[in-house]
Amino acid sequence: MSYEALHLDPGETVTLEVRKHWIVFFGQAVGLIFAGFFPFVLFTAIRMFAPSLLEIPIPGNKEALFLFLYSLWLLSTWISFFVNWTKYYLDVWYVTEKRIIIIDQRKIFDREVSNIRFDKVQDVTVVVNGFFPTILGFGNVKVQTASEDSTEFSITTVRHPQQVRKIIFGKHNEIGDRD
Repeated sequence: MSYEALHLDPGETVTLEVRKHWIVFFGQAVGLIFAGFFPFVLFTAIRMFAPSLLEIPIPGNKEALFLFLYSLWLLSTWISFFVNWTKYYLDVWYVTEKRIIIIDQRKIFDREVSNIRFDKVQDVTVVVNGFFPTILGFGNVKVQTASEDSTEFSITTVRHPQQVRKIIFGKHNEIGDRD
């Protein structure tokens, strides 16, 4: 993978790429699939069990109107799917030999890029709550800096959070030993 957009220093390479667990996007995708079929199921149920509700005095073909509105609904769920995928894919941490590069994709056109040098890292906290996070091996990672405002950066539902913590602390200790 190419990392030119990260503007790495000469000789600096990415040693770890930290992303959210796949279950996050999977859950959103399943919800959108159900949302896509819901109007069709609702319309079919009303048509079968309470057809009198569909006797609204609307001129023209009611099925064509439903098909048009349903197509708009499917288009909006399809767009939501790709917006969620884009946010999932672009929300990432890169760990190099010198720093952590944090890319926080908030909205489709709203991104924040931050850097934490390892000499500024004060604490790394891992939180794994619940049955599924424990079984599937994901959790939250928080990195606190030793700056005046004591900034805390976090990424939720990360794959193998203990390994991420171990690597970050390992790089932090390497930088401390060099000084």
